[in-house]
Amino acid sequence: MNLPEESAVLSSWKDIARYMGKGVRTVQRWEHHLGLPVRRPNGASHKSAVLLDRSDLDVWLATRFSARGTVRGLAAKGSEPSDSARNALRESIKTARALRDTNHALTQQLSESIRLLAERCDRLSNHALEVPWSLPASPPEPRVNSLARQSKRIA
Repeated sequence: MNLPEESAVLSSWKDIARYMGKGVRTVQRWEHHLGLPVRRPNGASHKSAVLLDRSDLDVWLATRFSARGTVRGLAAKGSEPSDSARNALRESIKTARALRDTNHALTQQLSESIRLLAERCDRLSNHALEVPWSLPASPPEPRVNSLARQSKRIA
């Protein structure tokens, strides 16, 4: 089944995939993740018929994907990043290094705190094993408040 060259509208996933030189599943994934501009009938589910205008697809491709030859051509011509881009990159690198150093210091502090906590837990558990808990032989006598004592003296 060949695509009619005069048809400006692609009317199935197979037609769209063939026009793009990709598989049907790839094109469907691009619609879901990258916003491929397919059209469906109003109120239709995601499994319904699709339509895509070739010109819409060409515009979408031009805005979504860069031509690798263009990027390589710029690099070959020696185009350099601007000074502001270099300065921004330097600042980002400084910030990243500072964050890395801070993270390293905090990690060391956390490790030391965990080590101390484990050491103290061991001491407590060893102390509990050495000194068993002892319960009193008889319950302590209830405390009597001073008013009750005075009433006993008067009586």
